[in-house]
Amino acid sequence: MKRLGLILMGLAAIAGLGGGLFYTWGLDTPGTYDSSPDALRQRDKLVYLTLIGDLYAYEGDLDRARTRLAELDVEAEGSTLAGFIEAYLDGGGSPEDVRSLAHLAEDLGAKGGVLRVFESASTPVPSPTPTHSADPDASPSPLPSPTPAPTFRLADKTSVCAQPGQPGRIIVWVYNAEGNGLPGVEIVASWGLDQSRFFTGLRPELGAGYADFQMQPETEYQVALAGFRGDTATGLTADLSPGICPTGTLAVNWQLTFEQK
Repeated sequence: MKRLGLILMGLAAIAGLGGGLFYTWGLDTPGTYDSSPDALRQRDKLVYLTLIGDLYAYEGDLDRARTRLAELDVEAEGSTLAGFIEAYLDGGGSPEDVRSLAHLAEDLGAKGGVLRVFESASTPVPSPTPTHSADPDASPSPLPSPTPAPTFRLADKTSVCAQPGQPGRIIVWVYNAEGNGLPGVEIVASWGLDQSRFFTGLRPELGAGYADFQMQPETEYQVALAGFRGDTATGLTADLSPGICPTGTLAVNWQLTFEQK
């Protein structure tokens, strides 16, 4: 009942948004505005898109989802929704917040790219099940041990000069034991009491296991893979030592390679 209440609240919010837009940009037009509805609503649009995704997951009605997207002036194309999802995850958002929206994007024709994050994260891990014997006097069979999480080693840690005028970045590649890039791996960059999370697979043109993160000057970072055992890269800073890089270079990049043992 609680979930149903949230869904109904989402429906009311979207209906109210549609009516507000109709009034604001249809009836109440006292003057001329330079900005479009898209520009005015860009910050809040993803909130309503996630509601539309959740409603679609609850109802399974693709036509109604298309209608709701039209009310937001969002094209009902999977690639368009994937673009919003990518921007959200690239800013450190959690995949759980946009999982239903990713399913809607797939049903609207999107494939690969950022959606690989959800394919990887949704692979179930089988739970051990007890084995029952037909003989009541027989000793119970021991439960199988759960499969431990893979271990990743830091195979490479290299600093290189950033492009002239560009800030320093932490560039990460993650590979499985067969040497294939792993999309959807969550990475944690920590500094002081703060941290940020980013994911491989958001830049498929650079490799399925590729991810990057922009550093701030005068800040030292450490990087590890979330949810896995293994090494942590430490002492990562964008600060540039004099005379190391060409004129115009403002920072260094760190290139990290994690490989499954």
